[in-house]
Amino acid sequence: MDNRHTYDYGVIGNCAYTAHIKTDTNIAWMCWPRFDSSFIFGNLIDDEKGGEFSALPVEGDYDSKQYYLENTNVLCSEITSSTGKYRVTDFAPRYLQFERSYKPLMLIRKIEPISEHPNIKVVCDPVGDYGNTRPERSMGSNHIRYIGLESQVRLTTNISLSYLMKDQEFVLNETKYLVLTFGPPLETDLKETAELFLNRTVNYWHKWVKTASIANFYQKAAIRSALTLKIHQFEDTGAIVAATTTSLPESPGSTRNWDYRFCWMRDTYYTLNAFNHIGHFEELEKYFHYIM
Repeated sequence: MDNRHTYDYGVIGNCAYTAHIKTDTNIAWMCWPRFDSSFIFGNLIDDEKGGEFSALPVEGDYDSKQYYLENTNVLCSEITSSTGKYRVTDFAPRYLQFERSYKPLMLIRKIEPISEHPNIKVVCDPVGDYGNTRPERSMGSNHIRYIGLESQVRLTTNISLSYLMKDQEFVLNETKYLVLTFGPPLETDLKETAELFLNRTVNYWHKWVKTASIANFYQKAAIRSALTLKIHQFEDTGAIVAATTTSLPESPGSTRNWDYRFCWMRDTYYTLNAFNHIGHFEELEKYFHYIM
């Protein structure tokens, strides 16, 4: 089934945070540790101060295709260049563990070659305080620490750290993993953990969709809408944000660029009404506790 979308950005999340990923693989908007925190990547609104987290071919010309794994909030971006083709799979881990939702402040990127030998460059340049803080980078045994942000931000990877520290190109001849963490770092096996979390996250979203009651009429679009609305709930409190972005004017040059990373009762009513129509009531229960 074709799960491609027609927007310039896809969105992932786990009810703790969301990330907007452009079709060129760059994470263009991502706020940590909460929806209303400063962006750690904010290229969506500022090219100079927004930082970057991308995996781009060295050649200037390339084709891009972006799609979701069916019935999930796992996003894939396929890049085809003159040296080869590769896929970037992005997701925010979420699954049930000990009868509770496991939703760490962790972003996992899996980069795998599909054909030939793609020549790529991976850049991870997070920022703080809405781009006013540029952290220092410190190299560990298999990770890079970004010092000077709100909490410990660490990138654990099997890509050569020398390439990452120098923003240097390399040939993608095997699957690479990147795990970005906020607070507690990844201390387990990189590949095994990334694949385990991917498996469990896919299964979680499949089960969530399976328990929804969605009619055949525009079913595919309804499922995608439901999945997107679900990750707008900040599960820690039960609040549902109207939008996960800010400072985007309604029209070019307009001053109507309000911050909608708030819980508005009007917007929440429509969201909860949609969940009720598909037979999901846990979001309403969490929101009720939040209001109380």
